[in-house]
Amino acid sequence: MSRMERPTSIALLGATGKTGREVLRGLLKSTIAELNIYARSSEKLLKMFPTLRSDSRVNLHIGSIHDEELIKRCLSDAQVIICTTGSNGMSPSTIIQDSASAISAALQSLKRSANSWQPPRVLLLSSSTKNERLAAARPRFVHWMITTAFRMGYVDLDAAQAILSQDPSLLSLLSVQPNVLVEEPGSGFEFSSDSVKLGCSYEDLGASFVQLALNTEYKELSRIGVSSKEGDRGIVYAPIILFRISRGFFVNYFPLGVHLNRLFERAMPQFA
Repeated sequence: MSRMERPTSIALLGATGKTGREVLRGLLKSTIAELNIYARSSEKLLKMFPTLRSDSRVNLHIGSIHDEELIKRCLSDAQVIICTTGSNGMSPSTIIQDSASAISAALQSLKRSANSWQPPRVLLLSSSTKNERLAAARPRFVHWMITTAFRMGYVDLDAAQAILSQDPSLLSLLSVQPNVLVEEPGSGFEFSSDSVKLGCSYEDLGASFVQLALNTEYKELSRIGVSSKEGDRGIVYAPIILFRISRGFFVNYFPLGVHLNRLFERAMPQFA
């Protein structure tokens, strides 16, 4: 393994989401010198992480993702930018592409005003479905069901990846691609460019982001699959997968499906 060369500054977008909060927990345990965090709401973020108020390494940037000056301040001097924004793919959303557009616009402005430019490394939460090699292990019918049930999320993700891939001189993109995300204790993570196990816990995914952010061993990669070490338990994950796919088809093809799903998520936020 190559020697750890920790960046002096990391920016994190999406810190209050299920993946982002695990990334933040890991970064706070590291020796990173500066951590810039973007969030729409300081109340929600500080409720989750009250120690941020007294952590001298942390700078909070609170407001709209469309506020270019705010995002510029968040990304300024960051060697690594982690973006874990996203939705469950069951409602129309542009949150990922909005984040990508904000990152791109802010970096373009920073680049124009810089005497010299070193493209930052951008780590984007993606999906194994968007990697032909990783998705090839699935039966075609299963792959069709997944891409159809969660098509709204994949449309948003495709747009975001296209935005961040436009100019390699502006940023270096690494798409982090897990399979099914599950809420369970971590068992350790595994990286692979060839295959992924069925499941990946949020805890393991968060730890994998921290590893990728802090270790130059992965600097040449453009995409990487992530799994939990115990992520091949089909009997455990099958009910979760079937429930999510069923919801996805309901949302996409049942009249008022999107509206009813939003009501369901408000009533039972653990399924959001």
